[in-house]
Amino acid sequence: MPAVAATAPEEQHLFLSSLSPGPLQKRLALAVVLSIAVVFVLITFGLLSSSGTFQIPAFLPAYLTAMFVCDSITAILLFAQYSILRSRGLLIIANAYLYTALILIPYILAYQGVFSPTGLIGGLQSAASIYVLWHCGFPLFVISYALLKDRVPSQEDWNSTTGEAIGQSVGCTVALVLVLAFICTAGEALLPGIMLDPLRFSPQWPYFVGAPISLLSISALAVLWYRRRSMLDLWLMVVMFLYLVEVPLSYYPAPTRFSGGWYAVRIFGLLASSLVLIVLLYEIETLYVKLLRAVLAQRREREVRLMTGDSVAAAVAHEVKQPLTAMIASADASFRFLDRTTPNLDRAKEALKRIVADGLRAAEVVESIRANFRTDERARTSLDINELIQQALAFERGDSWLPLQISPKSRRFGWRAPAKPASLEPFRRRLPAASLSFRMPGQGCG
Repeated sequence: MPAVAATAPEEQHLFLSSLSPGPLQKRLALAVVLSIAVVFVLITFGLLSSSGTFQIPAFLPAYLTAMFVCDSITAILLFAQYSILRSRGLLIIANAYLYTALILIPYILAYQGVFSPTGLIGGLQSAASIYVLWHCGFPLFVISYALLKDRVPSQEDWNSTTGEAIGQSVGCTVALVLVLAFICTAGEALLPGIMLDPLRFSPQWPYFVGAPISLLSISALAVLWYRRRSMLDLWLMVVMFLYLVEVPLSYYPAPTRFSGGWYAVRIFGLLASSLVLIVLLYEIETLYVKLLRAVLAQRREREVRLMTGDSVAAAVAHEVKQPLTAMIASADASFRFLDRTTPNLDRAKEALKRIVADGLRAAEVVESIRANFRTDERARTSLDINELIQQALAFERGDSWLPLQISPKSRRFGWRAPAKPASLEPFRRRLPAASLSFRMPGQGCG
């Protein structure tokens, strides 16, 4: 598997292993626990306590196949998260689900009555002993996960390839399952007597099966409770509670296989196997929804940015075009003044000065556009309305052939307004539109 770049802390909170459980997740987990407790009471002390044994031949192969598929998919998804986050805790819990998936293979091969009356491997105690190792091994993995999950990945973890780490861990897990299966099959004569026959449990079952599974499940539950941080911790606590509930149901009210309690234990086991998988699939769907929304938002933002860019370009072109047009008109006027039989040097100089003024005005336009996009504090200055009107009229007057006359009795405004210097230029250029209200030669007020 290729190396994956490190994720930022805010990105890590998108994953199940680091995302804190919300109120809905807590209520849902509590509802699952309460439902399991109700079923436990019904089976142990209630209406289902007197149910007899009834064997369904196809149940066990279907149950173990579903368990194998669920645990394998869960392990793959957790390995994928480890390849991103490089958390040793995630690597351990991924191998925990791989362990439970692999140990089901020797378990079903040794189980008497599935493929053959005496089982394909081992003897009478083999399947029961593998069951004990199965249900004791997973809590040990969970305890290791809880102790290492908050460890920050070292630089060596980030530099190493995930394929190497996953490959080594998978190899160790496979070797562990093979060793345990060999002990339970080849050394079957040395195993404690858990089974009296293929159906009935021996009186030693509570000591050799119930006690170690209960002790390890309670320990894993306690460590998870003390170090709980994420949604994964929450649902692993529910899984450990299911493991704990399986112990009394396997022996009470009837210490035999294919009883009501025995079938309930298998259903609880399937639920324990699929809980984390369901939450992982829900997390994947949620991340895809967030990704889709982010892509759509980015697309809309890009469209808005393009529209804004077009608007800004049009505004810049409009604002810059006006002083450029005035510069061209002034240059044309100065050329006509100089091209006469008797050049009018004074008017030509005046037109050239207007060219310089229009060039400076164009620079102010650019500065005003830049000022509109600045985020720092902008300086303000007082604005003389009379001076602004005079500049606008001078800009509109152009040269001598423009037939505008200003009444000498024009009223002067007696107030000043605060404004940004760079933002006055567009206002100056738009004021000449109001000059139509001044008197033209031989006309009244428009």
